[in-house]
Amino acid sequence: MYKCKITVLKKTLQEDLVKEYVKDPDYGPCPVFEVGQTFITGGIFGNDMPEGFCSAAWQSLVMPVNVLIGGGKVLGFDDVHIASCADGNRPVIFKLERIEG
Repeated sequence: MYKCKITVLKKTLQEDLVKEYVKDPDYGPCPVFEVGQTFITGGIFGNDMPEGFCSAAWQSLVMPVNVLIGGGKVLGFDDVHIASCADGNRPVIFKLERIEG
């Protein structure tokens, strides 16, 4: 059985979209994650969201995490996949790595 290591690679802010659509002047990059932060998940097909993880981001990652934990390939890559959360204004970019469990 494998596990998946999730590493926060980048936090972004789409300033043009925020300026046009968000009315909060204090709105900035994601406040949940920090670049370099890591999480490990495994269990029954990765459905155990890591403690402290954003539930909205988890929904974006759970499918590729499950593929990696199950030993499959995500978009043709063997054991690494780059993914992002679905927040269009301030997406966070993650590296997903299959590791021995």
